[in-house]
Amino acid sequence: MSQTRNMLLTRIKSLLKKIPFLIAIKRHLWLGTYKLAKIVFAVLRSAIWAPLFRTHTLRELVFDTTPTSDLLLANTGKEVFVISAQDRSISRMIYSRGVKDFESVERVVKLLAPTHQKKLLIDIGANIGTICIPAVKREFFKYAIAVEPEPFNFSLLQTNIHLNGLAKEITTHNIALGESANQEILFELSETNFGDHRIRTSDKAGLHGESTRKTVSVKSERFDDLFPNLDPNETLIWIDTQGYEGYILAGASLNLVKNIPLVVEFWPYGMNRSGSFPALKASLLGKGYTSFYDLETQDGPLPLTEENLQNLYTKIGITSGFTDLLII
Repeated sequence: MSQTRNMLLTRIKSLLKKIPFLIAIKRHLWLGTYKLAKIVFAVLRSAIWAPLFRTHTLRELVFDTTPTSDLLLANTGKEVFVISAQDRSISRMIYSRGVKDFESVERVVKLLAPTHQKKLLIDIGANIGTICIPAVKREFFKYAIAVEPEPFNFSLLQTNIHLNGLAKEITTHNIALGESANQEILFELSETNFGDHRIRTSDKAGLHGESTRKTVSVKSERFDDLFPNLDPNETLIWIDTQGYEGYILAGASLNLVKNIPLVVEFWPYGMNRSGSFPALKASLLGKGYTSFYDLETQDGPLPLTEENLQNLYTKIGITSGFTDLLII
């Protein structure tokens, strides 16, 4: 028993030395006995069952016990991000695990043709900068243009660009892209997932409480009007707009005929809700693009055909997951 107790105490001491967790406990004392007990229990649990111990688990607990009105500073080791504790998705992931989604960017860079110069990244739906900032700071691309319509995300995006010393390398636009220009369109806001803000295309009840979301008005522009002179040998377009991708591509026909490589989120639920899947197919097929890679499963290259896109749409289903596609 004495040996077991000593082993337990040694593990607890080691844990507390490795993670500045006492600071977190002190900070959150005001949250009450219940939340403090959850933190202490997590420390003891991690110490007793060593296989369960992960630094990211403790960081998740710190994030989860931070008041939702607070902003936090997340350090990935290569970048720093100001994040919101209200965002239980992207911000929580960055704080606990870093920019894991950036693995997709690294994969895309390897898949691009050797002749592609990788100078400019256009990040549509940039959120708070988790794609464009590391892409430039880690020197995968020289420059980036970030487009983010939601005002609060946009303010964090600009802050993070300056914090990482990239104000000259990354320019920003606080607008939405779509089929038409100079329109005021509604943008619906998720209260807990700041990566799931979307252009409102339906008032019907959805799986994620869409019909009850608050909205803000944002200005729309066409991709071709905003970016008239892109070089396909230097540019990569990255679009993650929660099912609205087809409509953005409908406003980019002049650039698509140049066969600029692009990454698009492929989310059947979002496309089904917005009705954008036909627009996505019409924008991509017959424009000179020949193949695509599924960045989630790493399948490819697959022929870019209507049949293959429809098969992928059916395989993922309209109530489940998503992937990202590299179109070349």
